[in-house]
Amino acid sequence: MRLWLALCLTAISSAASLCAPDPMETLRNAPKPVFRKGHTLPPLTRWGWTMPYEVRVELAERWGYALELGGYVTEGTAKALEDPQSVESRLCALAAKDPKRYPLAVLTVHGDFGTVPESAWTHEADGSLPEGKRIWSPEAPDEIFRKAARDWSAHIRAVRRKAPIAMILNGGEYGLSVYGHHGQYWSRDPKVRAARKERPWFDYISARKARQEEPISNAFRQAVPDRTLYLHYYTDGSPHRNRYPEWWTWAWGYRWMRPISDIPNSSLYYLEFNSGWGGDNDLLTQALNAASQQIAAGDPLSYNWVCAGWVRPTMGEKSFSDPKRYMGFLKCLYTAGMTGAVAGYFSYPAENDPQWLWQMTALGHAHALFSHLEPFLRKGDLLPGPNQHRWSKDLPAYELPAGSPGLRLLARKLKNRPEWLVTAWAAEGEDRKASADVPGLGRITVDARSCGNVYRFARVKGKLSRQWMDRDGMHPTAGMATR
Repeated sequence: MRLWLALCLTAISSAASLCAPDPMETLRNAPKPVFRKGHTLPPLTRWGWTMPYEVRVELAERWGYALELGGYVTEGTAKALEDPQSVESRLCALAAKDPKRYPLAVLTVHGDFGTVPESAWTHEADGSLPEGKRIWSPEAPDEIFRKAARDWSAHIRAVRRKAPIAMILNGGEYGLSVYGHHGQYWSRDPKVRAARKERPWFDYISARKARQEEPISNAFRQAVPDRTLYLHYYTDGSPHRNRYPEWWTWAWGYRWMRPISDIPNSSLYYLEFNSGWGGDNDLLTQALNAASQQIAAGDPLSYNWVCAGWVRPTMGEKSFSDPKRYMGFLKCLYTAGMTGAVAGYFSYPAENDPQWLWQMTALGHAHALFSHLEPFLRKGDLLPGPNQHRWSKDLPAYELPAGSPGLRLLARKLKNRPEWLVTAWAAEGEDRKASADVPGLGRITVDARSCGNVYRFARVKGKLSRQWMDRDGMHPTAGMATR
């Protein structure tokens, strides 16, 4: 996300003409995903404009999504909840009556610090603002963030008094930035230089960012102790780690930021600082780079921010992924340990724009498939493979060489049983065979499709069985029972 994406949440109100010819008609007529009864994967969420009430309810009832309260939770939200006929009150009433069917998702207000003291800003040696700019200082007083924590969490508490809250999304992108944006200014500030001493800039800025975010994250968590997840965008092992020498100037270290979010979460957006599904900077390699750092820190699961493209005028139709390749990518992410995701779409859809909705339904189908495979996530391990990561050579690649460029093969194994989950994806080129050596399983040959293929292997009394989990690649739970 970028700060300009906030216009989707503030300037645009709910509208029935939202796009995909008619979103309700599209959702009602589309093949529905089949979720395993009693699964514990967190509900899916979304980042974008405020959708009509009926669409939000439909997505919660049949597509695996949380019930979206809509827009930033502000003082105005609390006032709206005083009216029992308001959309906010109606949504909270659903969540209060049946929180399992309607798990509520809220988006925290952020960035409005009100009036802050001059000590919040970076300064030159003579005390002036660098180029007249108000740039957050790494040494900004802690009380600024403690006050923000009290103010912002108060709005969430007002909602929690009306209904349980499952998912709390903090969109981040406020306060202290990364070194690549403002390092040149910080390096001239006497107070910052004295505080940093000889520490590497990456370590120092990461630690200061975490310190400033800690009271805010803690306040939201304390406001909703019975939540499913709290996410701060973004908290992850850097997807670009070691890709180029200056990668650290555009990231914070996971070692410091890890406590800020309940679960690691990366931004994985098609053709946004990546080369898409192929090339030398592809998105799956980025995702596995982040995952390898998170696994090393003891965090094998994730909940990511995903998008298959949005309107970018200079790119035209190339702005969007092919739906099948996106489905294959999602299956790989789940195999790598993703338990759910935020479906992002970063342009307000024009009339008859179908792009945002198919992305949401694709994610719903992938989520449903892995609700049937949840033990492999909760009680299994992502197999590291024989190679080190292409960029972070001190960590495993976490994929298996599949014998052909453009073929990606990931595998998980249950910890206490001889069962494996294997996903084969033709990220580029035609659908074709993929062969790989799977530790403990041996040499296998499977079919790799553009939409991905997911297989379950088991060895019982010396005999090996193989089950193809997603024969209908785009509707992978077709024919499954809820069990």
